[in-house]
Amino acid sequence: MQVRTRIQSRNRFSDTMETFYNNGSDDTFLQAKWNLLLDTIGDDPEFLYVWALTTWVNGFFWLFGGLFVLMDIFNRPRWLRKYKTQPGTNEPLEWTGLLRVMRTILFNQTVIGIPLTYIGFHTAGKLNLPNVRILPSKFEVARDLVVCLFFAEIGFYYVHRFLHLRPLYRFVHKIHHEWTAPFAWTAMYCHPMEHVISNMVPPIIGIHLMKSHLATAALWFSLLIINTVRDHCGYHLPFFPSPEYHDYHHAKFTECFGTFGYLDWLHGTDKQFRKSKQHLRHRFLWSTKSARELVPDK
Repeated sequence: MQVRTRIQSRNRFSDTMETFYNNGSDDTFLQAKWNLLLDTIGDDPEFLYVWALTTWVNGFFWLFGGLFVLMDIFNRPRWLRKYKTQPGTNEPLEWTGLLRVMRTILFNQTVIGIPLTYIGFHTAGKLNLPNVRILPSKFEVARDLVVCLFFAEIGFYYVHRFLHLRPLYRFVHKIHHEWTAPFAWTAMYCHPMEHVISNMVPPIIGIHLMKSHLATAALWFSLLIINTVRDHCGYHLPFFPSPEYHDYHHAKFTECFGTFGYLDWLHGTDKQFRKSKQHLRHRFLWSTKSARELVPDK
């Protein structure tokens, strides 16, 4: 009797843990919301992976980046001006430059991005896709994100260094570097060739390798947008990751080619940065004091 009780207890515990870790269960909150979404927009793979995902990624970029752009246009709120990484720049942001950036981004997202996404889906992307109706487990999401991060960092670093070689820099990458003091939307302001080999290819490698679920892909691209907008936004805000590293790259051009700095450290492409004021300011701000207040210019 005791043995039977212990077995039943162990089975109940196992079932509980399976339910907790299995996001694919119809009984979970997220799964129910996911089903409701797919019931509304449909579950055709081509529509979801090409059109819905593209709309989500591009829309999120414009909306999230737009929060910072509005601050640059109107110089409001005033109390946030002290968090500018390069004070006096884009204060206010000029309309001619802003419109040029917007036109280039829209071209890259539509004329370049949509056809390539469509072709990619119909050549390799649609093979062995997971059931879009069943959400992945927490473990699967975390695993895929780690793989995506690994390949995106490697791909971005080496492609970025490649783009700084002549004549590629002169004819391709120099467009992105027109802004020595970047603002949020310049994250995607670049030559079409750069948009393909730097903005599109490295981030998608992990998704294709792991045959990631649509929800994982949407989460991954959202995190990418948050990160790249943060890198270019021109504000080092409290309780928000520092943009000083990539901001230094735009100001100096010759160092800090990666996103997180590991490959720059490995290849020695951050030596001058480590001697700079920006390196001392490259920290998470745990109070309302700005990085320049903590590390003054003089």
